[in-house]
Amino acid sequence: MRLLTPPGIAGVAVVQFGAAERPRLAPCLRSTRGEAIATVPGAPPRRALLQLDGLVVDDVLVVDRGAVGLELHLHGSAAVLAALARAFVFDDAPVLPPAVRLLRDAMCESQLELAIEQLGLDFERFCRDVADLPPAARSTELAAVRERSRVALAQVVPARLVLLGAQNAGKSSLFNRLLFRERVLTGPAPGLTRDPVAEVTALDGYPYEVVDTAGEGPAASAVDGAAIERGRRLRSHALQVLVVDGHRGPSVADRELAGGAVLVVANKADLPQVGWPADMPCHLRVSCAAEQAVLLRARIGAALRQCRALPAAGRVGGIAALSAEDLARLA
Repeated sequence: MRLLTPPGIAGVAVVQFGAAERPRLAPCLRSTRGEAIATVPGAPPRRALLQLDGLVVDDVLVVDRGAVGLELHLHGSAAVLAALARAFVFDDAPVLPPAVRLLRDAMCESQLELAIEQLGLDFERFCRDVADLPPAARSTELAAVRERSRVALAQVVPARLVLLGAQNAGKSSLFNRLLFRERVLTGPAPGLTRDPVAEVTALDGYPYEVVDTAGEGPAASAVDGAAIERGRRLRSHALQVLVVDGHRGPSVADRELAGGAVLVVANKADLPQVGWPADMPCHLRVSCAAEQAVLLRARIGAALRQCRALPAAGRVGGIAALSAEDLARLA
């Protein structure tokens, strides 16, 4: 069994089963009426229910590739893939060079540019050559490549970006706009967000694991209190974006949270704004309700890039580490 789609959270996952695995897979595929299904090479995909250990795990499409085997098109849920992994055995994926992995998994044009640049360079040869340089020249060269690597790795490894703030400040609305889709529920009722929700996206060329958390405020129940605490734990070693209701102005709690935030965003700029305290930063004023998502993403991404002291994403101008292993080689 091989995973044909890139690993990670996705809407759809495609898994290929070899011809030798057909006898084991066949009993796991049933029609919606519980009958065994028959597939024909080259025929249109067949709908089936995937049953593992007597339980229906997913509603799938089955594609018969003849001698190659069968493809299952499933929901890309981690839980579905984990259930498959328990019932079958995933073939080990080949170990690909970091630049090839980036080329395959790139989420934006700048990541593609970086991958293409690094594919044309020889990291192994660079390591051999720099080791032969005199100490002073070696130190200079390694200082330059470490800076390039800082920028390159920031384009490869998603930084955790936690949205925090009071209930109804607009965190979930901002989360949805950054993802270009309605990923989480939004509305006027407080406490709609409980469990933290995380998704990976690219902002201004740099990848982020954006996390929507429960709003700070009175906990109506033990469940709400636990949700708030889970969000707080995720802030450790993360970039924090404080979302404030600009129509009401920052609260005492907002002022306390601002100290750990790299960005303070005043939301609801389409509504009348109250005075902003002079001793509290406000990096951006936005309107999640009225502003175009593409412009909002660009503004947030540019502000984050400035906070992180990063240049425009893309090529870095020479050899750079694209993985923790390569960075360790340089060290």
